[in-house]
Parts: sequence; structure tokens; C-alpha cells
Amino acid sequence: MKILFIDSTQDWIHVALIESIEYQLPLITKFELFEMAPKESSFRLVAEIKNAMIQNSWIKPDRIVCLTGPGSFTGIRISVSTGRNLSQLWKIPILGVDSLEAYTLSFQQTYSKNVMLALDGKQNKWYFGMRNQHEYLGSYDLEEKQIEQRILEFRSTEDIYFFSGKKPECFPFQSIKIEETLLKSMPIVNILHSQLKELEFQTSNYISLLPNYIRGSYVETNKK
Repeated sequence: MKILFIDSTQDWIHVALIESIEYQLPLITKFELFEMAPKESSFRLVAEIKNAMIQNSWIKPDRIVCLTGPGSFTGIRISVSTGRNLSQLWKIPILGVDSLEAYTLSFQQTYSKNVMLALDGKQNKWYFGMRNQHEYLGSYDLEEKQIEQRILEFRSTEDIYFFSGKKPECFPFQSIKIEETLLKSMPIVNILHSQLKELEFQTSNYISLLPNYIRGSYVETNKK
């Protein structure tokens, strides 16, 4: 099984090609690009996918994993529209994944700790997600005080904090800035492997892939 992973929902472009033999584990990363590219995804995402495919002599993948937001309004549109177009063009299944859920999964698998994650959503609000050793606790659009309340409710001695853009003041000094680290697609795809095996184009296709904006007010603002 050949899997294409794409994400442009934030200020970065993330493209990966992952392969398994006869749909079985283990998975092998054939290509991975994670690069800061603010406002460049509109013309770079498809080009990077094409370059990756050519370098690895892939005609087309068997599955697509596409992150759907929350994040940048424009970045989400590009990530989702690219995933939709490729699913329709290649007639292959696609799986949409909440961006916060995917990032916390990647970090939790890498660091083996509970993850607190805040993405700068501007307007003095953050997209906030939490994952413990057993489950993802949901994606939220919160102000600083609301984030602090959730941290007080769920924090433990095994927490690690990540943020993108502006750091919430309630996050500890040693919090890790995502732009200065390296997100990996393998932990995400590895967990999704069994689900990806069972996907069918009739039910998991470009029609079923939906953007996850969370903030309705943000969408309305950008319509004006």
C-alpha cells in the first residue's frame, strides 16, 4: 500500500510518501518534507507532491491522508481542495484527519508523554488540543483563560507542551515551538494503518473530505 500524506493547514508544507508491503506493517517512509512556507502552499503543495512522486517513481498512491484543520483559513482550503482533486483524479480513497489530533498523536508517540498543544489562531485565541496516553481529548477554539482552566483540570507530571506562533502565557517557559522542531508523519499514519487498509473509494472519497475551520466567525470575517 502506497500512502500520500499532505498538510498545508498551518504555515508549513508537509508532504510524505509512506509504503507498506502487501498492506502489512511495518511501514517505510520513502520521502518526507516538512518546511516552513508561509503563504506559499497555493503554488508549492502540488509541486512538492509531484516532485516526491517523480523521485520515488510512483505513478499514483493507493491512499491519501489529508489534514483538514483547524489552522489557517487559506491553508485549510488548499490542503482540502488538493486532497479532493487528487482523490477524484486518481479515484482512490482519502482520509481526512483533524490537524490538532494528528499533531498531538505525532508528538505523543515521539516523546511518550501527555501532549498539550496550542496553535495561534490570532484574535487572542488559540486552537487547543490535548492527548493523554489513552485518547485524544478534543479540539477547541479558546482564549487564554479557558486554556489555563483546561490545563489546571487535566495537567499531570507527564505533560509536554507545544505551540505554534504566539505562545500562550499560561504555557511553561520550556514549551516547544513547532516551527523549531520537526513533525513526523509516520506516527500518525502508523496508528491509522488498519483504518486505511479498510477504506473504500465509494465511501471515503473527495466528496466526504470536509474542511475543519472550527471558528465560524473567522470564516464569516474572511467572506467580507
